[in-house]
Amino acid sequence: MKIMQRIIAIGLIAMFAILSLQAQGITIGSGTTVTLGSSTLSLPGNWSNSGTFTAGNGTVIFTGPSGTQTITNASGETFNNLTVNKASGNVQLANNIAVNGTLTTTSGGVDLNGKTITLGTSATLSETAGNTVHGTSGSITTTRTLGTNPGNVAGLGFDISTSTSLGSTTISRGHAVYTSGSNSSILRNYTVTPTTDGSLNADVIFHYDLSELNGLTESQLLIFGTTDGGTAWSTGATTVNTTSHYATVNAINNLTSWTWTLAASSGPLPIELTSFLGTSQRLDAELTWKTATEVDNYGFEVERKPLPNSPITGEGTQGWDKAGFVAGSGTSDSPKEYSFTDHNIAAGKYSYRLKQVDHAGAFKYSAEIEVAVGVAPKVFELSQNFPNPFNPATNIQFTVPKDGRTTLKIYNALGQEVATLFNGQAAAGIYHQVQFNASNLASGTYFARLDFNGKVQLKKMMLLK
Repeated sequence: MKIMQRIIAIGLIAMFAILSLQAQGITIGSGTTVTLGSSTLSLPGNWSNSGTFTAGNGTVIFTGPSGTQTITNASGETFNNLTVNKASGNVQLANNIAVNGTLTTTSGGVDLNGKTITLGTSATLSETAGNTVHGTSGSITTTRTLGTNPGNVAGLGFDISTSTSLGSTTISRGHAVYTSGSNSSILRNYTVTPTTDGSLNADVIFHYDLSELNGLTESQLLIFGTTDGGTAWSTGATTVNTTSHYATVNAINNLTSWTWTLAASSGPLPIELTSFLGTSQRLDAELTWKTATEVDNYGFEVERKPLPNSPITGEGTQGWDKAGFVAGSGTSDSPKEYSFTDHNIAAGKYSYRLKQVDHAGAFKYSAEIEVAVGVAPKVFELSQNFPNPFNPATNIQFTVPKDGRTTLKIYNALGQEVATLFNGQAAAGIYHQVQFNASNLASGTYFARLDFNGKVQLKKMMLLK
């Protein structure tokens, strides 16, 4: 269409402008100003601006047929409301843009194409299933001041619950694929940078679209985090909602410097684990496992977690703790056997898992096993201390036939009481263990005395300094 000089009235403001309407798109020429006011502008074609566009409170809707429409402004474009409602296909960014109202993808998506969408301090993203902001590079980001429990900030899909006021926070969402070994992520990731960080104890909900699964099995997704661009990854227990399509992870203490994504737990381990078993001996958990083959296996971190509402300890749910480490065999095509003993832990039921780590720091988890530790006969018994002789500390175990008040005291050779190690209610059916530290006592013979319901048992001990 021939370029015409005319008066344009878009919204409430009229001014002189030079427009070129090409294939029902819009080109704002250099030196031209277009003000949208509160109007709605529908475009079946492309957007190109080398002049000045004032968005006002208006809405620009891309309504083209199948195929790609583009937004071009070398200086970056700013919209109030921007909507994609095409027959199919995407709106592709040739330059960065900002949105101060609502970015809506009703039908069709926005291809970042390596560029950045910046959402203003009160802007929101509204996406429908299968119609999303995406792209192998580029990001959509917002910076705003967040208090406690900010929720799904700007609709970006990273939902945060914490009792800590986060302050000025930047959230960026990207869609590149991360890989580690043979495992790959979904087509979505986040970086979150709050002013206040550390000890957040935050619960995070990671939303995603089914179009972003990247061939992974949704029910097997786990959240992964990296602080070094994807060389080494950490993960945590993840709950996946396959109806509403989000993953939840609890008790995150730090957000800054982390990039978060989802990947499947079904990716093959760099080892072939053929068995993983656990038994108990008094207050020790004894674990054994075997591998058929190993590739670049640095070793195994053994992790332990008390089971919730254990009938032995009555403990609530707690997180995973590192119980120890066992070195791996590097690369091997022959069977290997490993063992680990978790010594002197509180009586209770525990889950154990192996965190297999390669030499680059990448890791995967094994399946979990359960071990009941400290189950004892319901008898009145004071065990011999160990070690004995000792210097300066020794351990003493005892059991009782039924729940009841119990005392365990230490006496010297003159019959003088020198320490009270236990004085309270003792539960039947478990091993109780206490430690006697004699660092302030002289060498010699000492006696441990257990009293329960009128019954007494004694054990002789030797302190050698």
